Amino acid sequence: MKHRWTIVTAFVVLLAIAVASVVAANVTGEQRVADHGRAEARPRSTHGPQDEFHRFRLGAIDGERLEPNRDDFAARTASDGPLLLFLPATRAKPAQYQRFLTTALGDGYHVLGLDYWNLGKTLSGTCEADPRCYGLVQRNRFDGSQPSRFSDVSPAGSIVSRFRDAIAHLDDIDPKGGWGRFVTTQDDIAWQDIVVAGHSQGGGEAAYIAHIRPVLGALMFSSPVESLGPVHAAWMDHPGQTPASRMYAIDDVRDVFGPRIRGSWEVLGLDGPATPGGPDGPWHTDTAPPPEGWDPHAILTDISVGTPAQSHSRTIKDTTPLAEDGQPRMLGLWQWLLRRFPTTTTTEAGPQPGATDEPQPVPTPSGRS
Repeated sequence: MKHRWTIVTAFVVLLAIAVASVVAANVTGEQRVADHGRAEARPRSTHGPQDEFHRFRLGAIDGERLEPNRDDFAARTASDGPLLLFLPATRAKPAQYQRFLTTALGDGYHVLGLDYWNLGKTLSGTCEADPRCYGLVQRNRFDGSQPSRFSDVSPAGSIVSRFRDAIAHLDDIDPKGGWGRFVTTQDDIAWQDIVVAGHSQGGGEAAYIAHIRPVLGALMFSSPVESLGPVHAAWMDHPGQTPASRMYAIDDVRDVFGPRIRGSWEVLGLDGPATPGGPDGPWHTDTAPPPEGWDPHAILTDISVGTPAQSHSRTIKDTTPLAEDGQPRMLGLWQWLLRRFPTTTTTEAGPQPGATDEPQPVPTPSGRS
């Protein structure tokens, strides 16, 4: 009987703890900070974003719980570096791109791998041969201003809203880190100090953001997948806010979506000659970066990373092939792309002065998982 009472007492205590936890979570979810009614961002780790990745999830924004709401990744080295804003592929998470994000960190960037609405069907599967559909979906995911039957992301759940909330959180926990530079007191985003990058659907979104905002640069991996034969996204028909000279794209020759991607590159004007007077079309390589003085804006690799479906991801995801020293075989190309832009926000856009395109070892922050 004594043992039975002990078990009952323990059960009651555990039940009380569980109820208290649920209540506390609900109270936290209802709390708001003064700025725009957003809930406090809740860090997933105790370390800060300097020199190592800080994993965190955003709280509710304007009373709306975010969906999806997976771990965001952020880190920085110096306080004056530009920001790399990275958007993952359909149904992918920032956590699946840590090798590339670490490479950007080692090159002096502030890094933010941001979760956003990328669930459901792919953009190309949603829009197919409807030219206007692409821009409608991408604009709605960007700021929630164009809801349609294709996309109903709210303003609170948009990339812009998530970005502002993430920067506010990072500025709070790392006040000397320079994060606040990327959102002004008027709540505008300093796009001129941001390189937008992404994979597949995320790369298409990066290209679209570069089209409607004057960003420092854009990097597109296995993207944009926004053409189908003679049809392509309608927004590509007009000059954008960011010139093609500050946009770079890369893919593997075996990519199952290769024709749709290369069709998009052609419309965007990215497949011009790598050297003055050179031939048009994407520049081909194994994993070596372009020679000094060459500046291709569309690159095709041939590194045999697997099936055509796997080739769509393995030039950028953490499943990318590794060399004998444990470094990604794509490292040289990643660094070459990242170094097309300055490593401080006080210089004009263009290749980093004095930068070498030779691969340098990737740092391994202690916060990486």
